[in-house]
Amino acid sequence: MPSGVVDPVRYRPNLVVDTAGAGFEENDWPGRELRIGAELVLRVVARTPRCAVPALAHGRLPRDPEALRVPARLNRVVPLDGLAPQPCVGAYAQVVRAGRVRAGDPVRLV
Repeated sequence: MPSGVVDPVRYRPNLVVDTAGAGFEENDWPGRELRIGAELVLRVVARTPRCAVPALAHGRLPRDPEALRVPARLNRVVPLDGLAPQPCVGAYAQVVRAGRVRAGDPVRLV
């Protein structure tokens, strides 16, 4: 984001993964698994296309059109085979093995 700060609340995630890289690393995750903590295994199935909802006000966060404009400019990718490129942020995943998740749990991409 131009401000340098992205508040994940805008994108309504179930999990937030802190990565070492710079931006949109999740684009390379579909078809792979995330192992989180000692038990949870997720299969990443697709990149997450975004509509205008992240640009709306969310609780204490004011309206911010850049929340969609920035991904539209910097990360317009194909979310699923057969679809046109779309602004994407995040990834959809399905549970392979359920498990408890705690803040700070290690995350491995396999």
